[in-house]
Amino acid sequence: MTPNASPMGQVYLGFRSLLVKIAVFVVMAALLAWALGGTLWPKTVSRVVGVPVVVDGVMLALVDQVGAERSTFGLGVLDPQGMVLECWPQPESKTPEWIEAMSPVSTPDGSAGAVAARTIERWTVWFFDDGALRLQAPGLQCFEIDSRLEAATLLDRISRGLPLDAQPETEVLDSAEASSTSD
Repeated sequence: MTPNASPMGQVYLGFRSLLVKIAVFVVMAALLAWALGGTLWPKTVSRVVGVPVVVDGVMLALVDQVGAERSTFGLGVLDPQGMVLECWPQPESKTPEWIEAMSPVSTPDGSAGAVAARTIERWTVWFFDDGALRLQAPGLQCFEIDSRLEAATLLDRISRGLPLDAQPETEVLDSAEASSTSD
């Protein structure tokens, strides 16, 4: 019997052949992905949606983020050329997931800003007074509201520099009361 005919030699040759085939497959897949303009390891792609605002010297914008598993809206920090530097929330984090969002606004003097987004539960408006810390700032105020209209109204109040606590009171009349007051 020859030394190369042992069963362990055959197993070794089989594993070596399998490793060579796997390596060739990975290299060919990477070349194909590169030729098509992609990658084997997906990355998060962000694009600016809406008009950027400047809050406390930091340019912020609403961004649409598409990740490997899901996509979400977020608040992005932009460099002077308009490229996205960082975003919150990240698509990799499970909460909060911004299903729908409105562009951020800043106060008339640019010292504070706010952004509104709909999570799974309801609409939320985040008001922050430090652009560098954004949504992690100690001065962060969070308003949970029920509708998109209320969120847009609150963002409009912030953009015009009106106080947040002095909301105009509206009176809702049913049809019977409305007809009696018109007489």
